[in-house]
Amino acid sequence: MSPLALKDKQVKLIQCAHCGAQNRVSGYSITQTSLCGKCRMPLPEPFYIRLAGVAASYRFWIVLGAIIGTAVVLNEFRLSYGPTSNDAQTNNQGHSSPPPGLMDYPAMPVKQGLHQLYTSAELIAPFRIVTPSGADSFYVKLTDAGTGVLVMTFFVQGGQSFEAVVPVGTYRVKYATGLTWYGVDDVFGPDTRYSEAVKIFEFSLKNNQISGNTIELTRQGGSNLHTKTISAHQFNCNILHNPTLPNAAPSPCP
Repeated sequence: MSPLALKDKQVKLIQCAHCGAQNRVSGYSITQTSLCGKCRMPLPEPFYIRLAGVAASYRFWIVLGAIIGTAVVLNEFRLSYGPTSNDAQTNNQGHSSPPPGLMDYPAMPVKQGLHQLYTSAELIAPFRIVTPSGADSFYVKLTDAGTGVLVMTFFVQGGQSFEAVVPVGTYRVKYATGLTWYGVDDVFGPDTRYSEAVKIFEFSLKNNQISGNTIELTRQGGSNLHTKTISAHQFNCNILHNPTLPNAAPSPCP
């Protein structure tokens, strides 16, 4: 007899519900239904026997449902009581922050060319930007070499060149590079690389001749443009003219 068999110790007389014949039954089984000896129809069984038989037939799905249900409950518990040590990183102040690369940045559309203009000076000097081939894009800032005032910004796709005109003056060039543009505040997200050209670029007008510049940007070295790595703070620290004090010298970024 199967170990799943459920048997009573005494033989029972079971009346067939179809023909009325009395049948001697030694016990019930959840894997086999007793049949009437006269009409061969299934004999009546107690409710708990029928329930056990159904459970045995669908035991795989019952176990699978129990596993899924347990996983859902555990996940709800984890969300209710906060992230575990594997879900977050803790900084020096004890605050939790999302792991790098998992921050939710909304990508923003952007077109190549002049991005923002912060000056009313005449734009006459040629300025050409060349970028290396690849998927990375470049966000370029032109700042006054003497005051640090932000003059113009540009956006150039990787492997492309862009020609613009700028006011005469001496300028520093700093730029950020990355794959996906998330706006002026987040730039290219946590993987953004920031650089600044060591050279100061002069755009001049002398004897009716206008002198401009062409720069070849690079991700990291590999060109005749000598650059240095700067921090995100140094890149994002923008000094703008105070419209109420146009002649005042702005303070340097802290």
